[in-house]
Amino acid sequence: MELQSFVALALAFSPPAWPAQASPAAGPFAQAPFAQAPTTGTALGSPPPLAAPFACPARMKPVWGTHLEHLQRLCTDYRQGQCWKWFPDLHAGEGRSTPIATCMDELEWPNQRGAPPEVMVRFTEAESACTSVGKRLCTEFEWETACEGPEVLAFPYGDVHEPQACNNAKVYRSYSGRALESKDVSVREKEVRRLFQGEPSGARPRCVSAFGIADLVGNAEEWVKTSRPEWPHPSSLKGGYWSKPWSGCRGTNDSHGPMFRFYETGFRCCADPLPTAAPAPASPAPGPAASPLP
Repeated sequence: MELQSFVALALAFSPPAWPAQASPAAGPFAQAPFAQAPTTGTALGSPPPLAAPFACPARMKPVWGTHLEHLQRLCTDYRQGQCWKWFPDLHAGEGRSTPIATCMDELEWPNQRGAPPEVMVRFTEAESACTSVGKRLCTEFEWETACEGPEVLAFPYGDVHEPQACNNAKVYRSYSGRALESKDVSVREKEVRRLFQGEPSGARPRCVSAFGIADLVGNAEEWVKTSRPEWPHPSSLKGGYWSKPWSGCRGTNDSHGPMFRFYETGFRCCADPLPTAAPAPASPAPGPAASPLP
């Protein structure tokens, strides 16, 4: 697409409105109002306060909006085969528009602030772990919505890459395939410890999306359920890891099946919003006062 055509398309495109009273999908939270998301006044290092349209379990955050399947952006700094700066507030959506309303773990598994992310996890193991705590794996579209926020940003913190915002710029260490695939657990664990450069979850305050979700980019690469039918597996990986500096909110690693594991593969869980309390029945309006007996 020629640049002039793209700019014209992008300027004509308006992101989905955030109505005052709207429902993303049928369910117990269908009548919950959507709050207008603020677009200004964000303090450095902290996400803007979003008024949540539904409740979530402890240590989970509400994520909601309309996911755009394909995005076109205008890159203004293209180096080393990657874009490091996108023109702000300029994007065009194509393909499916998918309503999103989910609760997402604030942190990577085990979802404990200050704990390192768990790695060397298979997709099937991640599914089982989430199920064991009454949750499920997040979908690809849920993950991208959580990362981009209501302003559909390229990175959790904005449209310009910040080298130290997230833990994704560590020096790459070559791995031993033989050690990682060893049947001896102690050999595998020793190699993972040597390679591991993850940080305590939530350690980087800039690496937090507008919804309050931390470490979506960097730290551990996260398993998600594939949302795009063209991908070859039901399992996909999102967000890169500690040695993938170009990682952002878009870009899916669709190369690995559910039994794959690696020294940097982790996950986080999602869950359906909590049911809203049924309103108390209204008391009948008082009738006219009875006439006194004669």
